[in-house]
Amino acid sequence: MPASIRAAVLAPCLAPCLAAALAPAALAQTAITIEVENPVLMPGESTVVTMWAGFDPSDYAMQGIATRLRTSVGSDGWSDARLVFPMNGPGSSPGAASTTGYDGILAGQLHALGEIYADTSNPIAFWEAVYTAPPAPEAFDVWLSTATMYYAVYTDPFSPGSESRLPDLTEGAATIRVIPAPASALVLAGGVLAQRRRR
Repeated sequence: MPASIRAAVLAPCLAPCLAAALAPAALAQTAITIEVENPVLMPGESTVVTMWAGFDPSDYAMQGIATRLRTSVGSDGWSDARLVFPMNGPGSSPGAASTTGYDGILAGQLHALGEIYADTSNPIAFWEAVYTAPPAPEAFDVWLSTATMYYAVYTDPFSPGSESRLPDLTEGAATIRVIPAPASALVLAGGVLAQRRRR
């Protein structure tokens, strides 16, 4: 596809793309952010989707999350789900693919046990996977959201005690736009030709 046509196809999506790229930096204090590396895909293209956990700066570090990723396509097109170090501590799990997305995502890190101290990054990445766009006769959106059952933080640099922040949590949400490249190119090319003929 010519660069000019691809640019025209992607132009309406630039604002959402920039918003997704800035998501971790602009994360609400107690929130999950779903970051989509490339939120506009053509059939066969892939993107990495990363979930980040944020917390109030008055807390010390993220302790653990138990959540589900809900998608409008279920687990179709998804692969390589994994937890991100150090949120892959004992008892953790990247979850299992299901008809609604991924269930049973359990992420967490140890703290103040011997010489082990938690990573205090805020926000902190805890889960990622790859989504690959399928063949598509027309454009469609893949909606993503989280449904969280447990969200806790460490409050003290020297104690392994944790506290829930679930009541304050803002759930994550994001969108992946899939556009059928050949059809988009033909429609745009036809519009350009029509404009030239009118002149």
